[in-house]
This record gives sequence, structure tokens and C-alpha cells, in this order.
Amino acid sequence: METELPHTRIRTIMKSSLDTGQITNEVLYLMTKSTEMFIKHFTKEAYSNVKKTTNILKYEHLADLVQNNENLEFLLQIVPQKITVKNLQGLLKQDESSGESSSEEDN
Repeated sequence: METELPHTRIRTIMKSSLDTGQITNEVLYLMTKSTEMFIKHFTKEAYSNVKKTTNILKYEHLADLVQNNENLEFLLQIVPQKITVKNLQGLLKQDESSGESSSEEDN
């Protein structure tokens, strides 16, 4: 049975976990197939939300799905919402000004 993802890459990722012992070929195959099935489900779900407006699936659509789906919470740090440099600078300035005002209140 063929898989799309390379087994060596999946094995490397699995070995990076401290709790992983010996990885048999059966376990490796199941993890590879499971990962492929998850990726297909994830992209189909994101595309079904998008195809009403466009036929192009973009990163922002995947990030929106992660943000709005409680079952995908574990991906929040892996697929975060994009933020522009301008918005980041504005947030940093707000944070600095709120930090300064709170330190002034302490004095």
C-alpha cells in the first residue's frame, strides 16, 4: 500500500518526541496514513468554507478554520493568523503606552 508522505520524514518527526520507543513499520504506516487523512480532511473543510466565494485555497483560509474550530485548537501556534508589520507595530506601541501608564500609576 502506497502513501503520499515519505515514511522517513514521519519517522524523524516521531523520533523527535521524547516518549517514542521503537517504531515498527506497522506503526509508521498507520501514522503516515493517519497524517494524510488528517491533511485531506483539514484542507477539504477549509475549501468547503471558501468555495462559496473563490476556488483558491490560501493560508489565511486554513488559519481562519483553525481559529474558528474548537477541535483544531492544537494548531493555533502552528497555523496562526497572519499579521502585517504595520498592525504589529501598532500593537507594540499600544503595549508600550499601557505599560508606561500602569507604571506611572504605581508611582
